Amino acid sequence: MSKLVTLRKSGNSLVLTAPADLKNEVGRQYSVDKRSDGSIIYQPTTKKNIFDNSDWLRYDYQKDLTEDPELQPLNPVGKERLEE
Repeated sequence: MSKLVTLRKSGNSLVLTAPADLKNEVGRQYSVDKRSDGSIIYQPTTKKNIFDNSDWLRYDYQKDLTEDPELQPLNPVGKERLEE
């Protein structure tokens, strides 16, 4: 099912109009490659889980909670009201 579209300029960008039957794809991101034969390939991108790597899998959150001074409980110095 091939559809004819025309490359046009919109501001500083070049735009290929997508057919209306792709309305459920609005907002989806695509990577674009131009091949040596002149064809342009659009492929949907997948969102990468930044925590799905070995560094994050071995990360010691509890150690960070106890050693990072910015994550320590605050000591009130004035008339702060603390909810308990």
